[in-house]
Amino acid sequence: MRGIDGIGPSNPRRILVALGVVLLAGALASASGANFKSVSSNPGTTITAGIVKLVNDRDGLATITVTSLVPGHSASATADVTNSGDVDADLSLLAGTVTDTPASPALSAKLDLVVADLGDPACVVSCPAPVTIYSGKLGALNMAPLGLLVPQETHRVRFTVSFPDGGAGADNAYQLAQSSVDMTWTLAQR
Repeated sequence: MRGIDGIGPSNPRRILVALGVVLLAGALASASGANFKSVSSNPGTTITAGIVKLVNDRDGLATITVTSLVPGHSASATADVTNSGDVDADLSLLAGTVTDTPASPALSAKLDLVVADLGDPACVVSCPAPVTIYSGKLGALNMAPLGLLVPQETHRVRFTVSFPDGGAGADNAYQLAQSSVDMTWTLAQR
């Protein structure tokens, strides 16, 4: 009679011994702490600081220069400012010290200044309306916030200076008067 393995006689002791060996091998494998494991790495993880950088197309030049302005007239000029960095930042226009020659009567106290954000200079269709960021006397400008500029965004800003007409002969004291002010753009991380 053939056994279970088909080779020899059936012997329950052999079967038990073979089964015991298999169980012992399984117990040793699990007792050894063997388990499945997978590893993945991410070498070269890099962190770079952001950049806040302002580009002003009038950098180093007067924002507006007007000669021979007379009562009842105005003059305008524009400047394009760009956030050329890679982080959101707030743009502001700051006025420095005002110099009037002669000091009295101060021409800066007579002249009206309107600063308007015209938005993206590349916009040609369905452009937003200009936003006035300052309207008042030239000598009273301190700071005018323009708001958020996202990276690579450009805004055109228009400066309009007006000489209000005080009436017949009322403005004669301002003949040959001059007024100057340094203007500084500031771009600050949001």
